[in-house]
Amino acid sequence: MLGVSPALDCEFTLALNNRTGKYFFCKDMIDASRDLIRTCYYWRIPLKNLPPKSVARVLGRLARIEVDLRVRSYQGHIGPAPISHPRPMVFTDPRECVLYNLKSNDVVLCHDMGPITHPDLYEPGVRELYTLAFDMIKAARPFMLFVSEASRRDFVSYCGSEFPLLQVVYPPIRSGMERRDEEAFPDIPSKFLLTVGSIGARKNQLRSIQAFDASGLAKEGYAYVICGGPEPGAEAVITLAQATAGVILAGYVKDDQLRWLYRKAQGFILPSLLEGFGLPAAEAINYGLVPVLSGRGALEEVAGCAAVFVNPLDVADIAAGMRKIAAMTHEERASRLSQLQLSVTRFSLEKAVASWRWALTRAIAG
Repeated sequence: MLGVSPALDCEFTLALNNRTGKYFFCKDMIDASRDLIRTCYYWRIPLKNLPPKSVARVLGRLARIEVDLRVRSYQGHIGPAPISHPRPMVFTDPRECVLYNLKSNDVVLCHDMGPITHPDLYEPGVRELYTLAFDMIKAARPFMLFVSEASRRDFVSYCGSEFPLLQVVYPPIRSGMERRDEEAFPDIPSKFLLTVGSIGARKNQLRSIQAFDASGLAKEGYAYVICGGPEPGAEAVITLAQATAGVILAGYVKDDQLRWLYRKAQGFILPSLLEGFGLPAAEAINYGLVPVLSGRGALEEVAGCAAVFVNPLDVADIAAGMRKIAAMTHEERASRLSQLQLSVTRFSLEKAVASWRWALTRAIAG
């Protein structure tokens, strides 16, 4: 504790429309640093707590409208002036930087560089928005935080390394996932493979479904269960899933159901095209699942060398990974899990909070 009044404010507009790992990570970090953070701003509104859902939806829409106006006014050099906030601000996503006059004593958390490196995986306009945000970051040189070394490398490649801080803070495995109470998900066969994550192009479920079909595992009694809400590219995934034997789209599931799915699955499948960190892969490993993952980027950083790595663009390679998981002996599974679970011990709440608080105190000290 610093023994002084909180020195920072926090921009948490992300919470208005997001209930993915980004939200849970940021909420945990904010809750652990209330002595450092005075006020959270939801769009322009300072609040002690997240507003009710109906209010959050309205504020989220207003934030999107203003962000869009900022991008268009920047391109045309007209429109409303950005917000000048007098105190150092912690931004939970680069997106909201476009609303402000960004300062060198601000702190920005970068989850990934996907809109810059993989713009085809996002809706139209997202690349332009994040190009503006990262241009502002390059000009202001604030304190920068990242959820993985992979994200930091991509950021440095685009923005350079001349920043007062470039710190990785690994997201923790969610504390709620450690609970033992579970609820069975209905109509799931005894043998199944599991994917957890937003449904769309980025998580690559289209190729994963094609791979499951090609693997022949459905004929051996396996199902392929996919959990998550929609994002760009979801329509094609849903259409193929409905036409493919053995594929179950579970949608967004409750934590007690998710715990049951992790505990009952035979393997975890996530050959993503892009990940900032890959929290579901860490959670799956923590539950004793050997994962099939993309052989590059943040997922390899999370899992270490003992996962089954595949080429995410090669359906046959993903199918071979699925069959490998299904046929894996108890001895090989145990050997891999001992290494995998050692790797994810890095992702504790205590370690994340310590890194986060250290970075904030660095920013406060200047």
